[in-house]
Amino acid sequence: MTLRLIEMVIPRGYRGDVVEVLQKSKVVEILDMELASDFMLFKILLTTEDSESTLDRLEKRFSHLNGFRIFIIPVQASIPRIVEISKDEKGLTPEEESVAAERISREELYSNVLSVSKPTKIYFIMVILSALVASIGVLNNNVAVIIGAMVIAPLLGPNMGLSLATVLKDKDLAIISLKSIIVGVGISIIISVIIGILVTFDPSIPAIALRTDVALAGIVLAFASGIAGSIAFTTDVSSALIGVMVAVALLPPLSVFGLLLGSGFYYLATGAFLLFLVNLVCINLSGLITFYVQRIKPLKTWEAFKAYRVTYLAMGIWTFVLIILLVLIQIRKII
Repeated sequence: MTLRLIEMVIPRGYRGDVVEVLQKSKVVEILDMELASDFMLFKILLTTEDSESTLDRLEKRFSHLNGFRIFIIPVQASIPRIVEISKDEKGLTPEEESVAAERISREELYSNVLSVSKPTKIYFIMVILSALVASIGVLNNNVAVIIGAMVIAPLLGPNMGLSLATVLKDKDLAIISLKSIIVGVGISIIISVIIGILVTFDPSIPAIALRTDVALAGIVLAFASGIAGSIAFTTDVSSALIGVMVAVALLPPLSVFGLLLGSGFYYLATGAFLLFLVNLVCINLSGLITFYVQRIKPLKTWEAFKAYRVTYLAMGIWTFVLIILLVLIQIRKII
């Protein structure tokens, strides 16, 4: 059982209202204290699964007040230990229980995804390093080096950011994620092309040959990577290994594409690029579906309806693009 501590600051005089709202939630413990400047601080301890429904109730009831603010703090441990709360004791409605689904709250998820979706200097450096390491590993047919590139590749965040932005209909997050994806892909290709121009290599080596064609196993891997990445973020588990899975599907074929393009093997390069595009679409489509199934949506009902429409449209577009890519792959094999 994981816990969250919600700290809420509101003006004085609303203690009774807060208690009334929290009666609809099964909280582990609640403390309140008076602050300076006519404000009150409430400390609310509850399970992670119950946090989103409680946060939604508090935001709907008190967000209009001046000075209102909520902080969400993960609780690593508690002394004395908290006894496990059964499902019956939580007091959630069937709908709220299905929404919780043992995931973190929408706001916490958004904050986590946003932090790894931004095109920062560190992101640029990690992209450059991962592209260099991947290219060297591919050229030397060295699996260990390729895995090393997968570990440092920062490709998970922006793709999950794009999926989350879709289900929340968040334009700002979508723009940030797209910038990171475009920059990451562009830098990886440029570095690989330069290496391909400077180095002479045999395109038939296994590390390259395996990434110039699309196989069913690769598509399944891409879907699994997207689902695993989404679950990693929504359940707040370590995403390091999930990042490796996403890098498996994205970084190696992208590096192979650049190497082949720089060396003049254009036909083989198109195969690697098609493989990268298929994997990119599969990862984003599966991530989008996973967020949708977990009922991650905006707080306000009218915004949620609009977000559902955008989500359905995005699913249709991603599916259509995937079908087009698969058709192009089959045509390429015939030619």
